[in-house]
Amino acid sequence: MKIGYFGEKGAYSNIAAERLAEGEYVPYKFIRSIFDGINKGEIDLGVVPIENSIEGAVSETYDNLYRDNLFIVKEYYLRISHCLIGFPDSEIDNIRYVHSHPQALAQCSDFIFSHNFIPVSEYDTAGSVEIVKGLRDKARAAIASELAASIYGMHIIQREIENNKNNYTRFFLLSKSPEKPDGKTKTSMVFSTSNTPGALYRVLSIFDKYSINMSKIESRPVKFNPFNYIFFVDIENNKNTENAINEIKNIAGTLKILGTYKDASFNFNS
Repeated sequence: MKIGYFGEKGAYSNIAAERLAEGEYVPYKFIRSIFDGINKGEIDLGVVPIENSIEGAVSETYDNLYRDNLFIVKEYYLRISHCLIGFPDSEIDNIRYVHSHPQALAQCSDFIFSHNFIPVSEYDTAGSVEIVKGLRDKARAAIASELAASIYGMHIIQREIENNKNNYTRFFLLSKSPEKPDGKTKTSMVFSTSNTPGALYRVLSIFDKYSINMSKIESRPVKFNPFNYIFFVDIENNKNTENAINEIKNIAGTLKILGTYKDASFNFNS
């Protein structure tokens, strides 16, 4: 079993992948490459970030879920605890530049601002540690996980530098085939509506009609139709879910089920 994830070894997606599935873990530099890797048979499963509790949605993941034909089979909430990582003899007062993924830089913006660091965007958190190591400049540090510091033989200068300690990233496990798990489950879907008054309301009112809780809604622009939107929705399933979906099919412009999976949001993991 091969499981692809976004980033280098030691990235938060790597940590999530190890908790979502067992097998051989394969790093990818782009989220889209994970989708392509599953379709081409390079990997069996893929792990992608979908949203962060502080910085919000990962737009690239949403766009690829709409574009592709893969299914969500699991979700996982990973507690994100960022570390400032540098050389063993680096001191915080000597650091001028700090490298990391843009979301990690944003999640640590208070710390960066308070020390007057210059942020440098990289494609990945763990990859930024490797980059800083290669630069051999004590004025540079990275923001990444404790695991990344260990993997690349670098030093943790300070732990828990994120703005908010209640910082979680939600990850999806993707597969070519859907699953039908037992117990408390969610269903993710994407739909479009006509650009007419009340069109979105008519769809959403169906969830109310069947007492279905909508735990998430996210809008994304339609790339080929300016200022028109599609809507990603997560619902908590009950005995009426199938009836609700059938009704939505009759009034929505398009409807695509992205997957049904066990609800992990009731038990956040660290």
